Amino acid sequence: MRPPFTALRTLGALAALSALVLVTACGQEKNANRTAPGSASESDANRRQQYAVTTVVLANASHGPQICHSARMMMPPTCSGPDVIGWDWDAVTSQSVRGTRWGTYHLTGTWDGERLTLTEPAKDLRPGDKPRGGTDDPDFRTPCEAPPGGWKPVDRSKVSHAAEQRLQELLEQDPEYGGHWISYPKGIGRGQTVTVVTFTGDLPGNEREIRTAWGGPLCLLTVERSQQELRTVREDLVKRVSAGTPGYLGVGSDPVNNRVRLYVPVPSAPMQQDLDRRYGKGAVGLAPWLHPKALPGTASRR
Repeated sequence: MRPPFTALRTLGALAALSALVLVTACGQEKNANRTAPGSASESDANRRQQYAVTTVVLANASHGPQICHSARMMMPPTCSGPDVIGWDWDAVTSQSVRGTRWGTYHLTGTWDGERLTLTEPAKDLRPGDKPRGGTDDPDFRTPCEAPPGGWKPVDRSKVSHAAEQRLQELLEQDPEYGGHWISYPKGIGRGQTVTVVTFTGDLPGNEREIRTAWGGPLCLLTVERSQQELRTVREDLVKRVSAGTPGYLGVGSDPVNNRVRLYVPVPSAPMQQDLDRRYGKGAVGLAPWLHPKALPGTASRR
C-alpha cells in the first residue's frame, strides 16, 4: 500500500540512506550481497573503480563490520549487508550496546561484487553533511506549465487531509491510474505544492472525476503503465529480493518515472537488459547504492 498524499510531502526531504531500506531480504544475506554476473571486462573495471556511499556500518557477535542495506530498528539494531574490508573502529565515532557497535559514515572504496574494500579512511557523518552515493532522488519539480495566474486552488473547500484521502480512494479504483506525487514548482520545500497524477488515457475525463474530490493545484500526465501493472512487477521483484537473488537489495516505487525501482550495489547493462526482457523495457529502473567516485582529471561514470 502506498503512503497517503500527506506522507508524500516529505519525500523530497528524505536522506538517501532511508531510501535504501525499503524491501530487503531476510536470512539471504550471502546471496543478496553478490552482484549479478556481467562481462569479464565490466567486472575488472568495477574492481578498479572507486565508489562512495554514506551508510551505517555495524558489527555484532554474528558478523564483523558490514555496510547496511537492510536493518531492523531495535536496540541494539541488527543489520545485514556486504563486509567492509580495512575497517578501524578506533578511527571513527560509534555507539555500542550489548556487544553491537555501529555508526553512520562516509565511505570510499572498491567493490569486487561481494565486499567494499576501503581506499580512504572512513569519516563520521556530521550534522549538515550531504550524503555520498546512495540512491538518486527523482525530480520532484512540476512537469506541467503553470496555468494563467499561477498554481492556485480551484476549490479551497476541497483542499484538506480528508479531501486527499477521498482522492486516494478514487484513484485506487481507476484502472487507468498510473501514480501520483507532490511536486514543488519552486523547488522542494519552497512555496506552493502541486499534486501530479498520471493516467494511461482519457485525461479530460479523469480530471473531471478528480475534481469531485480534490480542489488543489493539479497537473495531469499520460504514462505508459498503470499502477496495477507496476504493482504486479513490484510484487514479483519483492519475491526475488526475499529469495536472495544476487545483487537485488530492495524494491521501491518511482511514480515520477512510471516504473519500479530496483536497488542494487552497482548497476550493469546485462542486469538492465534482463529486467527489460522480463518486465518490458523501462518498467524497472536500476538505482545504484554505490556511486562511482571521479578520479583526478576524469568525470564520474553515471
